Amino acid sequence: DFKAGIHHFCIHAGGRAVIDGVEANLGLSPEHLSASRNTLWHYGNTSSSSVWYELAYIEGEEERFTPGNSKHPATRSVQQGERVLQIAFGSGFKVNSAVWVRLTPNKALTTSS
Repeated sequence: DFKAGIHHFCIHAGGRAVIDGVEANLGLSPEHLSASRNTLWHYGNTSSSSVWYELAYIEGEEERFTPGNSKHPATRSVQQGERVLQIAFGSGFKVNSAVWVRLTPNKALTTSS
């Protein structure tokens, strides 16, 4: 099971059908896709750049992604040593993926003044 080696997922938020299709085909849970659904909710389809919004979400370092400020609040931020899988889709049959490892400790939550 590849999910045993991945702690967080950033799946291209190209629309509800894209997210639902990846969820079904990779056997992901709704929690795995909360970053994608949150990004789609807040920003809409931003094409393949959505994975960077999702990474900010799962890093848990922005106030707007905390419970009470988001329809799909982050449940757990990326911790030092954890892996993140990013998958983005392009036009036609194009896909790119990357696995990132967090090397540094978490920063303090950024709050608005």
